[in-house]
Amino acid sequence: MTFQGSVLALLALALLPILVTVLLAILLSGFLHLRIGCLSSVALGVVAFSAAFGICAYLDSLGSAVAGEVIDKKESLVYHLDGSWNRKLVADIKYSSSDTALPVTEALDLPPASFDELHQGDFVQLRCSDSSSPFRIVRLEGEKTMSAFWSRVADQPFLFFFVLGLLLAFAARFALHLGLPMLFLLGGLVTIGSWWIASVGVPIWQQSATLMGSLNSVTANVREIHPPYLGSGLQGWIATNLFTPYDLVLLDIIPLGRSQPPILSVDEVDVGSADLRPGQTINVEYSASNPRSAVIPGASRSYLWKNGLLGTLFALLASLGVGRLAFLIRERSERVAVSAGESRPRDW
Repeated sequence: MTFQGSVLALLALALLPILVTVLLAILLSGFLHLRIGCLSSVALGVVAFSAAFGICAYLDSLGSAVAGEVIDKKESLVYHLDGSWNRKLVADIKYSSSDTALPVTEALDLPPASFDELHQGDFVQLRCSDSSSPFRIVRLEGEKTMSAFWSRVADQPFLFFFVLGLLLAFAARFALHLGLPMLFLLGGLVTIGSWWIASVGVPIWQQSATLMGSLNSVTANVREIHPPYLGSGLQGWIATNLFTPYDLVLLDIIPLGRSQPPILSVDEVDVGSADLRPGQTINVEYSASNPRSAVIPGASRSYLWKNGLLGTLFALLASLGVGRLAFLIRERSERVAVSAGESRPRDW
């Protein structure tokens, strides 16, 4: 699915459910005599869900059905400067929309199931928005905006847990009348928890689910051994000397019951735990439900919990330092307020 649209049009689209929710919150506070803090906490969740579902429902209604042809398929990994990576599954599809004379080729990001079902030369049904629409959307017929959104969220779990945690922190701030220092401290704990879940918890859960399940065994070709980006200067020294290094092993495998071309599978292992080289043919194991996460028998993966504990310790110390600084600033502000003759310290 590809999506293009002006930021102003998207903001205008999201403002309507937000304004309606705010008006309802004001009315409810008057009729039910609710405190603004409690009402704000409830309204925050209502706004988020109503805006998300309203936008998705509108985007799903756009466009008309056209026929397209699969020209090419590409499967690759995208590496980021923080050492993370995500998978790209792209199909080039040629089509002619109802309001254009010449055919165009669109690169669609697809989930694994849809990507594997398509083959070069296949004809598929697309849904494309008209040129008069403020948004340009091209997607497979039957694909929903919400499902496409959640597939993107799955690639960025830190962002999801971080935003969710911040919403809960602000809700607690309004409901419990917490001061700004406690909000700072909660924000730090949310950042730590989000990072730990995304970088350690989710990978450990995924690998445990794979290793504890029923596995098939096939031969695979080692395409590449890619060390994650370690940074430079102090960041590089910390990553090299304090953290446990690991490698991304890219494997070309053909799952049982499938034919060419092979799919790209990735295993993350401790450096030196598997004697591998590019071009080597090895035996691997994989879960039938997730062949893109094949595992190399005998390789160790202790870096996940070792780096997770060390990173959590660093983040916790930084969070405590920020929280302590916020408390010191508040104490100074209260002393200034009292010396100025204010009746009560500022509640911030």
